[in-house]
Amino acid sequence: MAFDIVFMGSDCEYTRIVLESLISARVKITAVWLAGQNLPGLSEDTTIKPLLPPNADIAENDPNSLPLTSTFVKESVLKMTWENGIPLYGIKRIKAVETMRILKSLAPSLGIVACFPRLLPESFLAVPRHGFLNVHPSLLPEYRGPAPLFWQLRTGEQRTGITVHWMDAQFDTGAIAAQRLVPLADGISEHDATRVMARAGGRVLVDVLQHVLGGEMPYRKQPPGGSYQPWPHAEDFIVSAEWPARRIFNFMRATVVWGHPYILDLEGERWLLSDALSWSNYTTLETPYEVNGDSFILRCSPGTLQARLHQPNP
Repeated sequence: MAFDIVFMGSDCEYTRIVLESLISARVKITAVWLAGQNLPGLSEDTTIKPLLPPNADIAENDPNSLPLTSTFVKESVLKMTWENGIPLYGIKRIKAVETMRILKSLAPSLGIVACFPRLLPESFLAVPRHGFLNVHPSLLPEYRGPAPLFWQLRTGEQRTGITVHWMDAQFDTGAIAAQRLVPLADGISEHDATRVMARAGGRVLVDVLQHVLGGEMPYRKQPPGGSYQPWPHAEDFIVSAEWPARRIFNFMRATVVWGHPYILDLEGERWLLSDALSWSNYTTLETPYEVNGDSFILRCSPGTLQARLHQPNP
């Protein structure tokens, strides 16, 4: 496709799969910019720096280039970018003068964002001729914010999906280019849910690009209302016997990778659960719960949940 695209994301699976979709569709990517929090070799005062493949020679006239060691490289955004010969940058200061200078020098016709953890200023968004598109794993305007999958799983959301939207100066509030329902299976892990959403997002994104290339700018203002959720904290891992068993099961199975115990306050006692084992829509329990070793069975509303205790209650 005849675009000059700057692609922005993180070195994570969601970014990698969306980028893979663009490469497979032969979209021209001028550069990939990755948020620098977890990239090796970027100092605290780094603004933006080219990242070179392992064992690459540093050009004498490019003292800011950074070769990365081969021990860091795996199936990652970095490896995919290098293998496809796309210039790669690590970025830590989005509002810096040097960052803006490099973006303008690339003269992109379009920017694409998939899991970039910084708010882009209006002056930045105005550089590409067509603006910026973001690939967001929820059906906007619901679940704006940095961890939409977590919150959809926590609330037991039944209408999950993907939104490709034009970016403005706020988080996830720009006009919608396209949306698609993407159902998630019971018991899916967050890793697998991320992959499902990213694959769907990549397909929707490529479809939007084809429309833009044909001179059509899909654009629909978001309806009023919606919701925004912040990054999760420990108290967001509280579960309740008033929830359906299915909701608790799906939430715990998906978010166990976060490593937080799940908190259940019941009849004046606090229980810590480590993971969910099974659920049923029915219950034969005559008491609110039953404990057998490290197994905890909870009567829900409706249904029954079997979970594993994080640690025995004293």
